[in-house]
Amino acid sequence: MKLSRPILLALLLALLFTFLFAFLFATLCRTANVGAPSTLYVDNGHIYTAQGERFVMRGFNEMFVWSEDVRGEKLLPEIAQSGANTVRLVWSLRHPKNQDLIALIENTIAHKMVAVPECHDATGKWGKALQQCVDFWLQPSLLTVVENNKKWTIVNIANEAGSHDVTDKMFVQTYKAAISKLRRYGYTVPIMIDASQWGQNVSQLLRTGPALLAHDPQHNLIFSTHSYWPAKQSMANYAKAAVDAKKLGLTMIIGEGPSVTRTGQCDNPTPLPYLEGMKLLQEHNTGWLNWSWGGRKNGDCDNFLYFDITQGGRFGHWSHTPGANIVALSPYSIAKTSIRPASFYEDGKVKVSGIYLHINTTQLSVGESARYEVIVTPVNAHHKHFSIALSGDKNAIAIDKAKGSLSALRQGAVTLTATTQDGSFSWSQKLIITDQLEKGRPSN
Repeated sequence: MKLSRPILLALLLALLFTFLFAFLFATLCRTANVGAPSTLYVDNGHIYTAQGERFVMRGFNEMFVWSEDVRGEKLLPEIAQSGANTVRLVWSLRHPKNQDLIALIENTIAHKMVAVPECHDATGKWGKALQQCVDFWLQPSLLTVVENNKKWTIVNIANEAGSHDVTDKMFVQTYKAAISKLRRYGYTVPIMIDASQWGQNVSQLLRTGPALLAHDPQHNLIFSTHSYWPAKQSMANYAKAAVDAKKLGLTMIIGEGPSVTRTGQCDNPTPLPYLEGMKLLQEHNTGWLNWSWGGRKNGDCDNFLYFDITQGGRFGHWSHTPGANIVALSPYSIAKTSIRPASFYEDGKVKVSGIYLHINTTQLSVGESARYEVIVTPVNAHHKHFSIALSGDKNAIAIDKAKGSLSALRQGAVTLTATTQDGSFSWSQKLIITDQLEKGRPSN
């Protein structure tokens, strides 16, 4: 059949458009693949993994560089049991071996936690001290370890650089230059910038952050404020970090906190509103890294110990009630809110990292009861099943696993043990049951 010229022209145009569409589609696919993220990245106030999973930091600071465990071989397994997904690695450019920091970064990631190495030597300082921290990162060995682990590493330029006299202009000019240096040197990972005024000037971050984010060719900055604010200012400042920053398109975290105390009120037993801060940050998907785990004892507030979460860096051995709340017991704790990305694991299944058993009292009289809670970490572990077992004077206590309660039946000593399904983690707690007279009798 002979086709008319109009029909033939229409067919040719249809074929042309088909080929053109196929070409454009293939080109777009290739472009998308080329531009696919290979690091953690920020977008409209939130952090995402290279696979596009939203990532909300939950974790701790630890002063590895001044501890007896500079590579984290003992402390990182303890921190990991909390379910934390991030650790800020306190470091000093004065430490003689970069290989120790390299190993620390790699060990952190091996325990399925994002590594945030930082330079601590510019704390409260500006000018030369800050520039030394910037230049510290301009070393081939550090660039190599960061870029080799770029999916799970963030570079925190300097800790709390600047006191009260850093103007907005100084802040922008100095950090623009620092960003340019690090990007030209080859860093592609997110860069974290601390607030001035020893980390507390959250308002300045809001004012200067948009200009710095626009300056970064990667547009991949995380801003960090530290929550050592007076009690009356705390909640307003938490809201600035969690709410106001996102309105400006900035990604902000609490890099040290939520804080229980601050220098200058170390002996005040009344905590800052850290629980309220944790609640607000959780409601707005805002990250936080508490100061500090406790493997290296703090010098500040040495007597009251609010700055040390654990005793000697041991998971489950809390220095105080706020420490227990921050790690495990509060509904907004690390153990109950920290989500580890599935893409951290080869099979896409988040593995159990720890278990904790809490009993609200460990000494009962006959006829009294107690409640217990078992927490398996992290909160999004693929298999969170566990078993509960009694040992010792088993007939001294009755356990109701459905209600999570214990009832004292007679005198004795009982040990309650919770164990993960695969047997890799367990936690035991001993209970003493006395009769009424013994419990009330004064000791000699």
